[in-house]
Amino acid sequence: MPTRQTAFDYDRTLVAFHGTRRSTAKKLIGGDAFGVSENDDDWLGHGIYFWEFAPQQAWWWARRRYGEEAAVVGALVRLGRCLDLLDPSNTALLRTARADLDRVLAAARQKLPANANNHKYLDCAVFNWLYGLLARDDRVIDSCRAVFVPLQQGKMPRLWIRSGVFEGAHVQLCVREPSNILAVWPVRKDGRYGEDE
Repeated sequence: MPTRQTAFDYDRTLVAFHGTRRSTAKKLIGGDAFGVSENDDDWLGHGIYFWEFAPQQAWWWARRRYGEEAAVVGALVRLGRCLDLLDPSNTALLRTARADLDRVLAAARQKLPANANNHKYLDCAVFNWLYGLLARDDRVIDSCRAVFVPLQQGKMPRLWIRSGVFEGAHVQLCVREPSNILAVWPVRKDGRYGEDE
């Protein structure tokens, strides 16, 4: 399935941020394993989600989700075998996987799930299908990396008319191999490393 141009092994390490509850953050810093998200609408498929180099994005999400109990941890993550969607050749794999999943489901008289605003059911199904196809070809994916641009009232929030800059856009990382998370530390509300006093 992968083309000659598709490169999966990204021998890079990056800093990423994970929003969570304060009690969970303490456990993660203490060495507990991250919980894997297995929701049926995880937009990059199942895994552990991070914001790449964006502590304030992680804080924004954690506050919305956990309120006063919000916390953020930083992590050193090795991308390893990465489905990096910032590399245009990798998006072709998703198209192929979607067509294959559609064919298999049609043969079973089932329909593809549909995306709905903030719930990416189709995306999740296609990513998980692709991960399965690649694993059968001995190409297990350790991580997936993509740009996310949130919609506001159905539109991409440009900073001004026809701007190429989008408010809230960020690179999100879905880690599928927990051993690629090399270190974890607390992150202050202002984004610096360490604990708030």
